[in-house]
Amino acid sequence: MTPEQKRNNRRMGLTLASIAVLFFIGFIVRMVWIGH
Repeated sequence: MTPEQKRNNRRMGLTLASIAVLFFIGFIVRMVWIGH
């Protein structure tokens, strides 16, 4: 695997992680709103 591919993989991983975190936060916010 070339350094270029590694860098792209890391960026892809960070992007997916960010999306997962956003979904998680959105889910928690919705649960809190529904709970109230």
